[in-house]
Amino acid sequence: MSWARLRSAAPSSVLLAFALSVPLWQSDVFLVELLFRVTIFAVVGIAWNLIGGYAGQLSLGHVTYFGLGGYGFSLCHMALGINMWLCLLLGGLIACIAALAIGSITFRLRGPYFVLSTIAAAEIVRIVALNASFTRGAIGLLSPSLFTSPGVDAKFYVLAVALLSASVAFARWTHESRFGYYLRAIRENEDTAMAVGIDPARYKLLALLPSALLTALAGGIYASFSQFVGPESVLAIDLSVQAAVIAMLGGAATVWGPVIGSIVLTLSSELFKAYFKESHLLIYGLLLVLVVIFLPGGLVSLYARTRALLTRRRLRG
Repeated sequence: MSWARLRSAAPSSVLLAFALSVPLWQSDVFLVELLFRVTIFAVVGIAWNLIGGYAGQLSLGHVTYFGLGGYGFSLCHMALGINMWLCLLLGGLIACIAALAIGSITFRLRGPYFVLSTIAAAEIVRIVALNASFTRGAIGLLSPSLFTSPGVDAKFYVLAVALLSASVAFARWTHESRFGYYLRAIRENEDTAMAVGIDPARYKLLALLPSALLTALAGGIYASFSQFVGPESVLAIDLSVQAAVIAMLGGAATVWGPVIGSIVLTLSSELFKAYFKESHLLIYGLLLVLVVIFLPGGLVSLYARTRALLTRRRLRG
């Protein structure tokens, strides 16, 4: 590995080491649980970013894969009684199969029709889960825990950090690879991409598969952490909106944008609940609107803006 690559990988390695060390010096259960949620939804944000940020497909149906990961994990363990880690992977496989079916239909549509079709797909899955006997309807299912005491929360947090690390690595590869360039070309102009030999349907589907897999793994881990899975906990449309907001708030089509978006969104939500009570949603929404208006490139763009401002000042001085 070249020196340049080692130097570029150093910050990520330091951040990973710091994140993994948190349970060693922090024993506050609430804080560890909060960091777990930040981490797991950062994974969902990265997964959404693959299809929504790079390929420009505004999907509001990613909750489908989150829910299938949770239900797949729980039902495979209940019905087959096999190893829970294998059940987690089976939940991801189920989500990928669903992604192939859903994507082959929805990617034929564009614009608002595509958005509505993804919402419709998510609603179909939610209604099935709400009415099917094997999912126990609105009552839901008890999910097995991947870990046992002591330090259950810390173990789940470390697992979430490991999944986030793999997600960031894949996002970095996508950002720098020819595959990522193809997706950005499709986002900018699908017809032009077709004219130069790029098959939009094929590459959007190829982006959807890892996106669905990462989302489903996050859903399975989340279900195991909460030890419950139900239509309103893992199939609510709010989760799809949250994934999109996390990616766009941090910076769509960037590697670290969804991570920053998840940190800001999750922590600010908890902070506003504590200090502003019933009005927290209003203040929360206003801040999001301000960020979208004044930082269309997301919070990640603050770094480039600050660097450019300092450079201009240095040149003037």
